[in-house]
Amino acid sequence: MTPVSAAVWLLFLVVLVSSVGVKWRIPQPALLVLAGFLLSFSSPFHHFHLDSRTFFALFIPPLLFADAWLIPKRELRKNLYSVILLGFGLVFATVAATGFFVHWMIPAIPLASAFVLGAVLSPTDTVALSALISRISLPQRLVYVLAGESLINDASGLVSFKFALGAILQGHFTWADAGRDLLWVTAGGLLTGFVIAYNIHWFRQLLTHRGMENPTLQTSLSLVTPYFAYMAANSFGASGILSVVAAGLYAGVSDVRDLSGSLRLHAASVWNMLTFVLEGFVFLLLGLQLRRVFSAISPIPVLHLITYSLLLTTVIILVRMLWVFPFSRISWMLNRIHARNLPPPSWKSVFLAGWIGVRGAVTLAAALAIPLEVHGKPFPGRDLIIFFSGSVILLSMSTVILTLEPLARWLNIKDSGETAEEEQMARLEANQKALAFLSARAADETLNEHQRDLLNRIASEYVLRIRELEERKEGSDNVRKSLEEETAFRIQALQEEKRALHHLREEHRIDDQTLRRILRDLDLVEAGIRSYQPR
Repeated sequence: MTPVSAAVWLLFLVVLVSSVGVKWRIPQPALLVLAGFLLSFSSPFHHFHLDSRTFFALFIPPLLFADAWLIPKRELRKNLYSVILLGFGLVFATVAATGFFVHWMIPAIPLASAFVLGAVLSPTDTVALSALISRISLPQRLVYVLAGESLINDASGLVSFKFALGAILQGHFTWADAGRDLLWVTAGGLLTGFVIAYNIHWFRQLLTHRGMENPTLQTSLSLVTPYFAYMAANSFGASGILSVVAAGLYAGVSDVRDLSGSLRLHAASVWNMLTFVLEGFVFLLLGLQLRRVFSAISPIPVLHLITYSLLLTTVIILVRMLWVFPFSRISWMLNRIHARNLPPPSWKSVFLAGWIGVRGAVTLAAALAIPLEVHGKPFPGRDLIIFFSGSVILLSMSTVILTLEPLARWLNIKDSGETAEEEQMARLEANQKALAFLSARAADETLNEHQRDLLNRIASEYVLRIRELEERKEGSDNVRKSLEEETAFRIQALQEEKRALHHLREEHRIDDQTLRRILRDLDLVEAGIRSYQPR
């Protein structure tokens, strides 16, 4: 099978499996990994292999960039201490605890190789985490902390992996060198990402000011931003992952502030489709690699392998639990320096944060990047490291999939509704400001009667919206029902327009170009109507 044919079939499978997941409310990551694993036994994909570096460079940058773009920056700042303690401190604790435990459990694996495994298993997976926790309503603060942690610990985990691997390849390790490298990798990656994102945003603004505000062109520039950030940082030894995260954080602020509405809408639709496809490919390819990973350990008794994998996964969960409880309190005390009224995190939320530690694509990509040989001899414990990586991915993902929803119900953990209230307040205040502006303009004596009638007609729509928002705040829904009826009638009228246009086309009274142009205008109107349906 050619690479193009394989890509087409894999894309079709992503769509098919995702549709099944949506229909039956089954987490798509689990279904896609399982589908990929089963597909690896078929003859066309039996020997399928994707180089880990190619996999990493192709799929991870845009997905991390999108997550960094979307994460609320205010909440990230408010929970910065929690994110740092999890994203850096927990990673290093996991590397140390896992390394010593694996070397004690299997003495045949040297301590240095055990630390390599610890580094591989230390980062949680951003893509898998987002896909799994989006299914249920969790407290927003918990969601933001976990999302921020997963963005940061990809970088710190890979830095730890680089140090552990370097100790084996070079035969020595010093804390001074490690500290300097960590500072360089972190600072260099962050700075590179900000510089790349700033310059691309400046270029996009320049095109806009020169009259070249083409949505396709502008969105294409946003698509290449994560790849430029990743390649630029890697080219001089800094963290490509942190560079992508920094670029996404900067773009998330500057795009919302400076881009026009048409550009944002176009970019959002393109990025939504791209992230859906890339996330699907990541989990499907992850499943495709697992058969080859597991087959490399066939000489070892299966019962021993299962026992080791279960023990290792348990240790990783215990380390996370033992870390989050004391350090959640420490981060809360640090956060109170800036926010005196910040309530302490409940033990239930802390427990859930400790339980949700999904491993995924970054772990497997790092494991597969381990060289076959070191100093002319086989890399010590490489096959076991790769096997344990695949096992922990499956076990951690399965554990969260099976237990997260019932555990959240049992602990009675759910979103408090603060985000919805904040959105309600923002909509109401924005509409009131707009109405005040229209009222002031209508009072302008230089306007003619026709202009004043136009302003009053627009103002009446805002009055209705404000009444609907105020009623929702008070728990009433009379205006909401009226707006829903109006929306339904408007959409029915638009559909009748579209049927008339298709009828004209069938009678050859208009051509395809005319049909597409008018349909595009009607589609935009319909999208605007549907987007404001009361929720």
